[in-house]
Amino acid sequence: MRRFLFITVLLLISGSSFALLAQNSRNRAVIDSLRYGESYQSAEMFRRANRAQALDSTYYVGYLIEGYHYFSRAEEQTGLARAVAPLEKALALFEKEFGATLRKRYRKEDFFRGEFPNFFKQLDYMDLANRLVIVYNSLEQPDRAYQTIMRLKKKNLALDFESYHWLSWLFFRNRIFTDEQFPFLEPTIEGNLEKALLFADSLEQKHRRELGYIQNDFLAIIDPKHDFTRYLKEAFVEGPRNVLANTRGILLGYNLQPEAAARSFMKMKNDGVAKNVNLGYSYHANIDFRNAEKYFSQVPDEDSKSRGGHWQGYSSLFVFNGKPLEGAMKLREKRDAHGFTIGYGWDNLCLARMYLYAGQLQEARHCLDKAENFVEVHYNSSFREDQYRFMLKVLRLQLTRQSHAALEFEDRNYLLSWNWWKELPFSAYTKYSTLYTLANDLALNREREIVYYHIFHTENIITFDELWEILRHYNRDFFRKTFSDLSRSDPRPDLKRYYDYYLALQTEDAGDAEGAYDQLSAILRDPNVDAGYERLLLGRLHEHCARLAAENDWEPQRRFHLNELYRLYPQLIPFSGQTMTFRLQPVNTEGDEALARLLSDLKACNIGFDEEASSEWPVLEISRNGEQVKFVVTRGQDVQAQGFVDPARPDAGKSLAYQLFNIL
Repeated sequence: MRRFLFITVLLLISGSSFALLAQNSRNRAVIDSLRYGESYQSAEMFRRANRAQALDSTYYVGYLIEGYHYFSRAEEQTGLARAVAPLEKALALFEKEFGATLRKRYRKEDFFRGEFPNFFKQLDYMDLANRLVIVYNSLEQPDRAYQTIMRLKKKNLALDFESYHWLSWLFFRNRIFTDEQFPFLEPTIEGNLEKALLFADSLEQKHRRELGYIQNDFLAIIDPKHDFTRYLKEAFVEGPRNVLANTRGILLGYNLQPEAAARSFMKMKNDGVAKNVNLGYSYHANIDFRNAEKYFSQVPDEDSKSRGGHWQGYSSLFVFNGKPLEGAMKLREKRDAHGFTIGYGWDNLCLARMYLYAGQLQEARHCLDKAENFVEVHYNSSFREDQYRFMLKVLRLQLTRQSHAALEFEDRNYLLSWNWWKELPFSAYTKYSTLYTLANDLALNREREIVYYHIFHTENIITFDELWEILRHYNRDFFRKTFSDLSRSDPRPDLKRYYDYYLALQTEDAGDAEGAYDQLSAILRDPNVDAGYERLLLGRLHEHCARLAAENDWEPQRRFHLNELYRLYPQLIPFSGQTMTFRLQPVNTEGDEALARLLSDLKACNIGFDEEASSEWPVLEISRNGEQVKFVVTRGQDVQAQGFVDPARPDAGKSLAYQLFNIL
């Protein structure tokens, strides 16, 4: 009887356990189905995550859905941070229950026995870990990213090529830090770069070892037309090769080998964001601005996380070729389409740069304010927060100088102007406080010599003109030696004219006017200058030559260089301190008070007027056109500027003055 009762109880318990297991299996089947059919960004996926966790809180998939939801929706640091807890939870639950699947190397015989689900588990684990690494990188937490990478790497999964990729990327992106800040790093930049290259080599070796396994155990047994086959090829055959070409290209570019870097990027089979962005920067660093523009313009505009950060380089090209406003209009349209998402801060910095060279100072100020108040996420980019803040300060310094110069342009008697004196203390304080912080930033930057002082570098987002905005205020003798040495040692031949330009400006600062003029003129005669894409360099050369000529009463040279500056880059003149002259045609103002007042206000600006018919200056014609005033500026047969002004506006004279220089 006692035995009968025992057997009965055992059967009841067993039946209950089997029923529970069956229910658990059904719940997990439901949970697995919840992963599909909707975008992870959708609110529906968040509801599904909650449902999945309620059905079985011990199953990793519910937390995977939640983590992927936050990851996909995140457009700022807070959103990305929300993804950490569920992704970590999913990894821990996976390892606890399915750790055995990570220890097995699945062969084709296993697939014939129906073990594909366990193979998919490995793919799940790799994807979970990779997303968590991306989150930690974007949250500027390299130590936790490293721990996650090593957690994945120790599993020694046959298809895990990402561990070596992430290790290489982690050492490169955090190269400026040391083992004192993050113990996994090396003490020097050179040591970190060597580690990055070492892990790239390890990636290549692992891929070679596993390629036969991928082809024989997976691809050989699956329909070649199946979507899963294409996925396997892209992820594990072509993918590692693309990653390797990209990683090595980045390292070559950093080491001042832009041509070799470009050849490496060309090996990438896809034509997506990374390839075009990095080719753009490689050609940019080699002063091949035409090819740089070609690849920057081909970067696909996808979701905000895939924008690629190419506008840091692309915006400089619009500045270099004298079309800053055209570039600003293009970028503003894209910025507004994406809204307050990842990249919004960078977009505003790049917009501010182009607005400054277009003479749109108020717009530049608005963009800088937006960039300063936006918490940017440097997602999947080698550009860091310190570079973001550095660029912001440099553009603030440039805006301060141009704003003060604008007051002097708008009133030739500015020393008697209350507005000029009122702005002077604030302008001086902003200038010197910004210079002080920039000096500290440069002094503390461990890669200033290779990135900033080489002027053009794949990791330098400061243009040659912006860099001089800082260096002009510091030790002249130190930088003369620095750029003399770099002019001889830099392997890129087209960089020499930019080093020579810096050396000429230092000669000018030293008071040697004739020596500086000769050096600047020599660069103007350089046959390798691309007149279409190096207009900013040519404009600055003529600007400095005109200044030297004005200071030394070399009148023919002053006229020549100012006319050339006006032809090449007129937007620079109002902020240069130089007085451009126009040959003003007679204007009938009789009985037209508004037109007379407009002309009076125009002549109050720092502009010269010459009515001699034989004058070499551009011709300015002003005439009534109904309620508007029409103006046209010509040089020979070429129209340099034209437009309309409303003379009833209180600032009509100043508006016309700026429009003469194509500043709208």
